[in-house]
Amino acid sequence: MDNESQLGYLHTLPVEPYKYTTVTRAAKENALLRPKQEIFILRDAGGTRSSLTNASLYQQAEHLARYLVTRGVKKGDVVALVGPNTLEMIIGMLGIMTAGAVVLNITISTKTVVDLKDKLCLTNVKCMLLDCGSDNNLFLPIKAILQHCNVQTDSVKEADRLKLIFMRKMDIKDFQNTDTFETIQLKKLDQVDLPYIFPEDNALIFMTSGSTGKPKMALHSHFSLTSTPFFITDLQVDYGVIVYNDRPFAWSGGSPVFTILRGETRVLMNAYITMNSQNTDFLWGILKEEKCTHALLLPFAIQDLLGLPKTATVDGYKLQQVATGGQMINDFHTGIMGQFCHRMMIVYGSTEATGIAMKVLLDRTKPLDAGDVGHPYPGVEVRVVDPEEIPVKRGVTGQIQIRSTQLMKEYVGNLELTKEAFTDGRWFRTSDIGKISSDGRMILLGREVDAISRGTRKIYPGMLEFLLKGFKQIKEVCIVPVPDKRLYEEICVCFVPSGPLTLADVQQYCKENLFTENTVDGLGEMPSYFLQFEAFPKLGNGKPDKKAIRLDAVFRLNLTREDERNN
Repeated sequence: MDNESQLGYLHTLPVEPYKYTTVTRAAKENALLRPKQEIFILRDAGGTRSSLTNASLYQQAEHLARYLVTRGVKKGDVVALVGPNTLEMIIGMLGIMTAGAVVLNITISTKTVVDLKDKLCLTNVKCMLLDCGSDNNLFLPIKAILQHCNVQTDSVKEADRLKLIFMRKMDIKDFQNTDTFETIQLKKLDQVDLPYIFPEDNALIFMTSGSTGKPKMALHSHFSLTSTPFFITDLQVDYGVIVYNDRPFAWSGGSPVFTILRGETRVLMNAYITMNSQNTDFLWGILKEEKCTHALLLPFAIQDLLGLPKTATVDGYKLQQVATGGQMINDFHTGIMGQFCHRMMIVYGSTEATGIAMKVLLDRTKPLDAGDVGHPYPGVEVRVVDPEEIPVKRGVTGQIQIRSTQLMKEYVGNLELTKEAFTDGRWFRTSDIGKISSDGRMILLGREVDAISRGTRKIYPGMLEFLLKGFKQIKEVCIVPVPDKRLYEEICVCFVPSGPLTLADVQQYCKENLFTENTVDGLGEMPSYFLQFEAFPKLGNGKPDKKAIRLDAVFRLNLTREDERNN
């Protein structure tokens, strides 16, 4: 027993029984129990405020569901949802589920039009709901989607073509007679029957970010969503909680599903507002106006808040808790405690598994260990294994695997990839590297695919980035591999300065803080290249686009084509 207790394994017991229910049933219960509660509040850059109550959300979603049934949508069909964070998109999501169909969230980007045909074909999409946004900022990309997809128009309505519904009126030739959300609400549909939905039925397809390659489509059932332990607030549901979360609906961390299941009020804006650091004062003003108690803020937003003048918090308003994740944070970020919030939560999760682990910080004076993400969420098992998938002892670095009820069912349209993702014992291979500390904490070191192979050593960028974020003159840092004829790969530090800073300054900081003596290769983790950027290209989730940064680094370092092929 003693030997077993030293293995790299953690399991947090569920604090309450799993809820054998569906997302739609939870929304209906909210409407019955708290009909007037504002569950979603939308703020825009102009300060305009609009909202949905539990009653109005479910009423409109149910009406939309009945309309979808009249358009031939059947239980189990996939319906695509394309658009930004709007209240109409929330109604669309719940309406699709209430019709017994499966939501395919599509994030609009420069690659959307190119990749969309493949996604629609793999999922056999029957219908598509589109929203160009209240300010029509997505008019052009949605118009391009319509031109490149086999959709029904005013004059061409073959049954095999994709049916369209616009969540707001769009002035596009050949689509003047297409139903809109407004016209649907005027139809009498009370006599249309809706299917009965079981917890095991498919509910939602999340797209992965694509940061490690082509985006994958993770399918979740109603039960995997309703049983998820993912939360960024207190464990017990408190209907007085008001959460700010501007993450895109298509990402698991931003999905309206979890707001409905938790019964919390959510304040949201388009993510582009917080992506712009010049809007930080406006963001803080919205949090105060809406009396938010909690907020989900990515590290860059925390950094922006810490750059506000001291007068921003002179009125004494503080959030109860700020949750963050997606990147390693350091003691600089924990400085938000005391000034902007009382406590902080570090969240570790994934598209395939939603919440995996979390760590609550109460004392900013205690140094934060690199990669420490605390303990698994309730009901989640975590183990660390070697390359042969044999569990290792605590303190030993290996591959992180998890097992829980909220895991996805499969990668849609890719049976082989699904088989590769799971072991025979239904452990999910996260592709993350980490370890379990001697005192039972989960330490995340980075992505397996991001590991830099220098000579015979594997070097994990996340730990180096954590160290360099401690250099106050560095605003952002991204460490990427670049090809090397002799060692296969070398380390390149790419950074965005927050003030006057030279390459020599960063190099000297590394020499003073990285241990190189008596290591196998005599180099330790000392980088060989340093490059300064004005700004990093970003993915849709706000993280640096490492692939683009690496390609830029290879070009700027003038590495040869032979070097690149060797990589």
